[in-house]
Amino acid sequence: MPDKHIRDADIADAWLVEATQRLADEPANDVDRLISSISGSLQRIRRPARTLATDGLRITTSDRVVKQLIAVRTRRELGRLTVFVSVDGAGDTVDGVRVGLIARYADDLPALSDDVRDIVDEVLIETLGTETSAAARRNISVRWQDVYTREWLSR
Repeated sequence: MPDKHIRDADIADAWLVEATQRLADEPANDVDRLISSISGSLQRIRRPARTLATDGLRITTSDRVVKQLIAVRTRRELGRLTVFVSVDGAGDTVDGVRVGLIARYADDLPALSDDVRDIVDEVLIETLGTETSAAARRNISVRWQDVYTREWLSR
C-alpha cells in the first residue's frame, strides 16, 4: 500500500478512536472510573494497524477498526468495558477473536459470554463480511478478569 494510504488509514483510525471515546458515557462507579483511567492512556501506545481483507472486491479494513467497534458495542449493549480485544490471524485474514472483560460477582458469566460472542459475530459480519469472517466467528474466545485480584476466571 502506498505511504499516503497508510497515513490516511492512520488518521481515520485515530479519528475513530477519538470519536468513540467521546461517545462513551462517564463510568458509573469507582471501579469503572479506575478501569477507564487506566485504559484511557492506552491509545498513546500504538502499533501499526493490520490491514484485513473483506468480502468486498478491493475493499480492506483495519484491525483497529474491528477492535474499536467490538469494544464500543460491548460497552453500549452490555455496559461493560473491555480489557483487551485481539484479532488473530496471519496476513490479512482473521481466524479468531479474543475478548477480555471485567467480571462482577453477581454475573452469569456463561450467558454474558454468549452475549459478547453475539456482538463480536455481528461486528465481524458487518466489517469483514460473512465469508471472510466465517473462521473467526467459529473461534471467539471470551475471558473474564476478577476486578480485585486481576486474575483470569474460568467458567
